[in-house]
Amino acid sequence: MGILIRCALLVMACSLVACASNTRTMADSINPETQQYKSPACQRSFQLAEMHDDIKMSRTIVTPTLLVLSGGSLFFPLLGINIGLDALDHLDASHVSKACGGFATPSENILEKVLLGAGFGILKK
Repeated sequence: MGILIRCALLVMACSLVACASNTRTMADSINPETQQYKSPACQRSFQLAEMHDDIKMSRTIVTPTLLVLSGGSLFFPLLGINIGLDALDHLDASHVSKACGGFATPSENILEKVLLGAGFGILKK
């Protein structure tokens, strides 16, 4: 396969992943001055951010690698896996918000964010 095609596949794969996990963003946005911040449930929920950071880093490395090595044939399975992991990240971010005294994000809004994120990821290619 030509080097140009491999580079194009790498660029497409990189657009499947973003910078920070939604769970980390939510955990970092919690006000430490609130009473719920100090609760055991809230503090335990911050462990989800660490897990999603690890998943995000793994996705950043593995997705482009597998896409290039497969010659693009794994595009749709990788897209599906990344959509699923993104949905889980949004659900856990909602859990962190709720555990720390905020509001849970409705499932419909999570679905919308995940589908829009996947759609814009494809359009960027």
